[in-house]
Amino acid sequence: MEKFLFEGTSFFSAELTAFLKQTHFIMPTWKWLILAAAIIGGWVMRPVVTWILRQIKKYSHFVKTHEKSFLSYFYRSEIERPTAWLIIIMLWFGVGDAIELTGKFQTYYEHILKALFAIHLIRVIYYAVDALGYVMMNIAEKTESTMDDYLVPFANKALKVLVVILGVLLVMQSFGLNVMSLMAGLGLGGLALALAAQDTAANLFGSVTILIDNPFKIGDWVKVKDMEGTVEEIGFRSTRVRTFYNSVITIPNAMMAKETIDNMGVRPYRRVRQILGLTYETPPDKIAEFCNRVRYMIKNYGQVVNPETVTVNFNGYADSQLNVLLQFHLQVFTGPEELETQQAIFLEVLKIAEELKVDFAYPTQTVYYKGGGSQ
Repeated sequence: MEKFLFEGTSFFSAELTAFLKQTHFIMPTWKWLILAAAIIGGWVMRPVVTWILRQIKKYSHFVKTHEKSFLSYFYRSEIERPTAWLIIIMLWFGVGDAIELTGKFQTYYEHILKALFAIHLIRVIYYAVDALGYVMMNIAEKTESTMDDYLVPFANKALKVLVVILGVLLVMQSFGLNVMSLMAGLGLGGLALALAAQDTAANLFGSVTILIDNPFKIGDWVKVKDMEGTVEEIGFRSTRVRTFYNSVITIPNAMMAKETIDNMGVRPYRRVRQILGLTYETPPDKIAEFCNRVRYMIKNYGQVVNPETVTVNFNGYADSQLNVLLQFHLQVFTGPEELETQQAIFLEVLKIAEELKVDFAYPTQTVYYKGGGSQ
């Protein structure tokens, strides 16, 4: 019968020694007790190890002096939890080897620990990829090109997906599955998978097309078909657009790649066109004076560009008003700035109309009644 560590010492009586050496469920009792103590002890120790690692991060001089380095970003992520699990799992491995687990139980025990180890190792690698993404973004921000500003997040997401896929394969391998045979089996069904995933593939190629062609960037105001808003995110499968009524539209990148995109955000100037309606009772000299003063005001306004293209002219007769066309261009960079400037100019127009006693028309009808014969 197999001996254990303290057999033959004064710590254990003959009866207790005999009990500990009895086999229950394929292993002696003493191995079960040591294994249970190791598992419970490791579970209790994990928060302590996590706290110690967190304190090491907190007082690390390197993190404070190299804030934008890879190790600094890596340390600032939540690596202490998976790292603590890795330490505890290695402890469990050591205990299992020390007490010499045997039979199928040893196989199952090692498979489970390998799977847990692979899961937490992938978590650490995932945080490392995230830290690498921050470093690459810092480098991209220093370059003049904007393409790398979008390629870096795209590549970072691709690496994360790859890490997760490799992690799943490692977990499957840890349970004794033949991953290569599984991959070969998936290869036989590749045609069916390709047909099922053709929309996903189209969106992926659409993402690459958008990043290479660069028809818009995050923050641009775009119009696609009947959809309009500000680009918030360019992802693998879709582009998210924040509408002006504050909802989010998710547009597949395959559609974005083939549809006509009107990028309002790259306009150097923004045209303002407005028809003012004056009453038919307005004298011609008042109309001329009104147009001249409004034209002078707009030409000398700060955000108005190309003063020679400013148009303020009486240009037509409508059913119930005399039309005055206002047309000019503003040099502004955002939608809210455009609206604020346009409002300020229109308020000046109202002030000029009030000073000149010029009235704006509204839809009216005049009915002429011709009476019949005398009674």
